Amino acid sequence: MRLLSRRYLLPGLAAVLVLAALLRALWPQPDEHGNKKEKAVPVSVTQALAQDYPLTLDTVGRVQASENVTLKARVDGMVTEVLLPEGRAVKKGDVLIRLDDADLRTRLAQAEAVLARDAAQLANARIELARNEQLKEKNYVSDDLLRTSRTNVAALDATVKGDRAAVESTRLQVSYTVIRAPFDGRAGARLVFPGTLVKTSDTTLAVIYRTHPVQVTFAVPERYLGQLRTLRNGGRMKVTVSSDTDAGLKASGNADFIDNAVDTGSGTIQVRATFGNSDDRLTPGAFVKVSLDLETLKSAITVPAAAVQQNGDNSTVYIVDASKKARLRKIKVRDIRNDTAIIAEGINAGETVITSGQLRLTPDASVQIRKGR
Repeated sequence: MRLLSRRYLLPGLAAVLVLAALLRALWPQPDEHGNKKEKAVPVSVTQALAQDYPLTLDTVGRVQASENVTLKARVDGMVTEVLLPEGRAVKKGDVLIRLDDADLRTRLAQAEAVLARDAAQLANARIELARNEQLKEKNYVSDDLLRTSRTNVAALDATVKGDRAAVESTRLQVSYTVIRAPFDGRAGARLVFPGTLVKTSDTTLAVIYRTHPVQVTFAVPERYLGQLRTLRNGGRMKVTVSSDTDAGLKASGNADFIDNAVDTGSGTIQVRATFGNSDDRLTPGAFVKVSLDLETLKSAITVPAAAVQQNGDNSTVYIVDASKKARLRKIKVRDIRNDTAIIAEGINAGETVITSGQLRLTPDASVQIRKGR
């Protein structure tokens, strides 16, 4: 028993000494005048800034082409050639697809022949009318014969006009066998191949998107309607888009359309912005992050959001005064965006606020400012 007691006595004594040393280190020690020294709490600080700060509305939008067209044939026929550059840029007027035009060209030749025949008959009838008019002056022909000549000329003239219309109609149908790009844009995938039979206004031949410019549509909560109208009346609603999947994407545009009604289901209204998209970074159908500039706060007081603490319904920060004491200050926060708090009241520009270490603080505690933070 005696050996056992000595065996456990030494480790226990050592533990007591370590605990005493730890308490001495943590417990405030008296200074040379007998007053207890308060241990300073290490904290990181920064100064409250006064700066112009843009307030933005952040949401998600979808990219869409400013124009898109689904090309279909205007005549029946068989595809003979496909020149569509899949996924690439096309210029207005570029030939994309050709259809077999042999049958239509035959009809065109027939129509032109009919026109030539009737035009010759009209020319002969006019010569005959001119001769009869001269003979009538000498009373060599009757009024009925002259009237018949004039009627014949008028009828043949109408026939020739109808023939010309038939020729133009057939020639127009021949032109429909060549499908061209209706505007500068980007072609989609190839949908038909040589030998494909197509029906008028039935078979989809190609899809063309105009991507310069593109548009981005997004929904805005109805509570922002007043600000949207103010921005629209001012002539400019700046919008910036970015993407989580494309780190290099950051484009600026201008919102140019606000829908005429609020969606009663979601309580939002559709807004559309236009972007030049000269670098083709915005692809129709893709989702993007949208930031709409609502207003710019002039000389707004800002601090890091990490400095703000929430105590019930109150927001507070710790301020460091000239004596390096932490003073608890009640504040009003207008908004918090991008890790920055915009202060409505309670802090002045240039005051030193604590951004980390607050959990160890109590009001009026001494602080030690960390270097390089």
